[in-house]
Amino acid sequence: MLRCGKILVLALVFAASFPSTSFVTAQTATPSSSLVRPCTANESAVGASPDVIRLLADEHPTFSWREAVDVPWLPKAEILRFHTAIQVDYSSVCTIVKATSESPVRLIWAAGEGMVAMPSPSLPNNLDAMNSLLKSAPALKDSQLGSASVLYLFLIHREIRQSFFSKPATNYPLAEVDYRIRYHERGKSRSVSLSTRTSDWKLTFSAHNDGLHLDSIK
Repeated sequence: MLRCGKILVLALVFAASFPSTSFVTAQTATPSSSLVRPCTANESAVGASPDVIRLLADEHPTFSWREAVDVPWLPKAEILRFHTAIQVDYSSVCTIVKATSESPVRLIWAAGEGMVAMPSPSLPNNLDAMNSLLKSAPALKDSQLGSASVLYLFLIHREIRQSFFSKPATNYPLAEVDYRIRYHERGKSRSVSLSTRTSDWKLTFSAHNDGLHLDSIK
C-alpha cells in the first residue's frame, strides 16, 4: 500500500512539471505594459503631413484630440490615433501606423463612436498594418500574443475603453488583465480568444519565416 502511495505521489509531481502548452490564461502570459498617452506636438502634426493627407484622399476630417501608444516590443514604431469632435451623435476615428522610421505610413479608418458605420475588423488594410508591426518586432514570443491582440483592438478602436466621446484625463495602460485570454496552438497556427462582459474576439496568427502574421479576427 505504501509503495502504491509513493507511485501516486510521483505521478502527480511528474504531471505537474509538464503543464499543457495549448491553453494558458492571461495570468501566465507576459503582462502588457503598453501605455496610451496624449500625442506630443510633433506627433500631432503627423495628421497634417503630406503622406497622411494623401491617404485620407477626399476626406478632410478635423481632429479634436490625439493619442499615441508606446509598445515595449515595438520600440521603433509610431502608432497614433486621431479623433474628430462629436458631430451631433458620432465621432470618427483613424489610426496612423508606421512600423519603423523607414516604413511607409499606413492609415486605418477605425470604428468610431455613436451613430457611425463600423468598418469590418478584418479589412485587408487593417491586417496589413498590423502585420507590418509584427514583422518589425524582434522575435515576438507566443506569450506576447495577448499583448499583440489587445494592440490590434486598439488599432481598430475596439479595445475596452475608459470613456466614450471624451478624451481620457490621464495616461492609461492597454492591460491584458482587462480581458479573459485563452491561447491555442495547432501546428503553425496560434489563436487568441479575448473575452469581456460585452464582447468576444478570436484572432488567428500563423508562423512564417519572417515572424508571426495576423491572419484573421472575428
